[in-house]
Amino acid sequence: MRSKHNFKSFWRFIRKNLKFCTVFIVTLALVFLSIFWGIIPVKQNFEGNLLVKSFSFTCQENESLLLKDVDNLSQIDLSGLKKFTLAGTFSSLADPELDKRERLEIESIRENSTLTITPTADFILQELRLQKETRVKNLKYAPFNNLLAFSLQPNSQPVNLSFNPSGNPIKITLSGYKIANLPLKKEDIPLEFNLSTTEFQLEIQQAIDVNLQLAQDQEQPIFWRNIKVNNVRFERPIITGNNVRDDLVESTIISGNIRMAQQDLKLEENQFLIVEKPGVEILNQIKIIPKDTNQNLKLKTTGENLQITEASQGLEVSVSGNTNSIQVGLNPRLPIAQIQGSFLSRYLGSEAIVAIISFSGGLIVSLLSWLFDNFAASP
Repeated sequence: MRSKHNFKSFWRFIRKNLKFCTVFIVTLALVFLSIFWGIIPVKQNFEGNLLVKSFSFTCQENESLLLKDVDNLSQIDLSGLKKFTLAGTFSSLADPELDKRERLEIESIRENSTLTITPTADFILQELRLQKETRVKNLKYAPFNNLLAFSLQPNSQPVNLSFNPSGNPIKITLSGYKIANLPLKKEDIPLEFNLSTTEFQLEIQQAIDVNLQLAQDQEQPIFWRNIKVNNVRFERPIITGNNVRDDLVESTIISGNIRMAQQDLKLEENQFLIVEKPGVEILNQIKIIPKDTNQNLKLKTTGENLQITEASQGLEVSVSGNTNSIQVGLNPRLPIAQIQGSFLSRYLGSEAIVAIISFSGGLIVSLLSWLFDNFAASP
């Protein structure tokens, strides 16, 4: 009976204060919506610049141009090619039989076979185009010997490496290969010969390792822009080979900055970047940061000592993508900083969102206090 009386009293109070109660309900709904829009994760675009030792990615578009017009190469090493063909004019002092050939069918005879190309004059890697689902692993730049290295893992379609030797002879060294219809030499003796041709292309159908010895005066950009990708990893595994439980993952990030939802996250050396899917979708730009000059020197003070150190070298990668959460930390399982996108963060900064939520919470408390006080005082 008492609960029924209280309900009737509450209903009379509402009818008596109908305008206020309507405003209260509408305000309460808007407050909860603002809190909901400010807290619930929503996917947003992000962008960032990272300096890394190496990184890996998977191409998401056919005929994506990765490398273009890499000139003055001093040496190219390709490890893992199983079978390929060379066409042109051949010459060899050790194997005069090659002088009669115009085409060589070459096949690997061991697992770690290596094809080495040594230009004798102008030589350009015209382009490297990736097919969809081609995996590029451990793309890295070693400044001490000016070496660009990576692994290529084609999916179903072959990847083509196109060179322009400008008609100049090329020294070819084959280690762990045999040439069809020629006597097989001892496995530990590399085959050496010169190749003269105006066109030189290699079709890659299986995983290989590529090492490009760059010229010291390489100034023009060699990486193409706006490559559509997924499964981007700024880390590398450390495998002991003894027990899987001992294996680790090491971050390859040297420094960087990520921006999303009008917020910035700074990354320091060896920190992991954890991005929820879909994650990085476009490699906007890749630049080589070589071992360089005095303008890159850094000054550090430790107590009374002044230290002068060179700026870090590696690959500078500009990325963009879409996600609802970005985390940073030395341990990927225990990140220390986070950006989380929400509906309101598309239009407002984090401070404004916190202010709106705080104001909304205070407004709810004030309205509820007025409601209970007036209801208790009503007859």
